[in-house]
Amino acid sequence: MDTNYQQIALSCMNKYVGITTSDGQSYDGFIAHVGDDYITLAIPSSEMAGMPANASTYRQFGFHPGFFPRRRFFSRRIPFPFITSLFLLPFFI
Repeated sequence: MDTNYQQIALSCMNKYVGITTSDGQSYDGFIAHVGDDYITLAIPSSEMAGMPANASTYRQFGFHPGFFPRRRFFSRRIPFPFITSLFLLPFFI
């Protein structure tokens, strides 16, 4: 049975999903974009990447000690032919 992942992805747009690919990788994230040939996932990150918090920039840019801007989501583009399963995941705040 041939599954139309484009229609499934469109119905799950902006929802938290899990995707398994044919090479065994699994990704979870929000569907940010559905193209003709691929899905773009916004994958949440817990890494502290961004500007370093230097003591000299606290007052100048309004940063507080221990706080600095970071990237919250990384995008991952996955082509439809490589997707073996797409499923909804529960998302709790």
